[in-house]
Amino acid sequence: MKLLSINISEPKKIMFNGKELVSSIYKMPVEVSVDVGQLGIKGDRQADLRVHGGYDKAVYAYSYKHYAYWSETLNNDYKDFGLVGENLTIDDFDEKSIFIGDEYKIGTTVLQVSQPRIPCYKIGIKMNNREFPKLFSQSCLLGSYLRVIEPGTISKNDSVELVNRDNEEISVYDTAQLLFTDIKNVEKMKKAVDVKHLSEEIKEKFRERLMKLGDFSSL
Repeated sequence: MKLLSINISEPKKIMFNGKELVSSIYKMPVEVSVDVGQLGIKGDRQADLRVHGGYDKAVYAYSYKHYAYWSETLNNDYKDFGLVGENLTIDDFDEKSIFIGDEYKIGTTVLQVSQPRIPCYKIGIKMNNREFPKLFSQSCLLGSYLRVIEPGTISKNDSVELVNRDNEEISVYDTAQLLFTDIKNVEKMKKAVDVKHLSEEIKEKFRERLMKLGDFSSL
């Protein structure tokens, strides 16, 4: 796999329905090498740290291959990097082939997959489509949040190399399905809660849902 683009942004004010909002979703490509620390890429900041950023969501990666899917689905021609607000646009970062806990080396940095993205309404603003958050969620083509295991430097066109995988983990796609489409699959959710490298945020969502479904074994 190959890193096609590195995209960053500071929080910016935007207007929506007559209201002023602050968002960092409008990421722009940079051509220079960038340093990556424990909490993300230097020069990139999140507007709402309650739902973005932090150790488990330091870097967000998305597949350029999905641009064609969204172009067809939304009758548009998406080519500009940073389409869904991703930090890293990778040529073919397939959620079905990427597993929670996978570690990837890019440049001198090692990143670990922690969870799929959970979209908020601001991605609908970015895509100029009110229905997009739902379409995005239901597609399960959500990209991957990454922890920084080894800080370092990354550059455009770096290779993306899988360096470690735990065979008992769950794919990013299957995790997204449990979150958004296969929402009553008790057995799979119970297994997901036991996945070592899955973020605590997602585990807690599954625990709460399991309780509502009458299963208390994961408490």
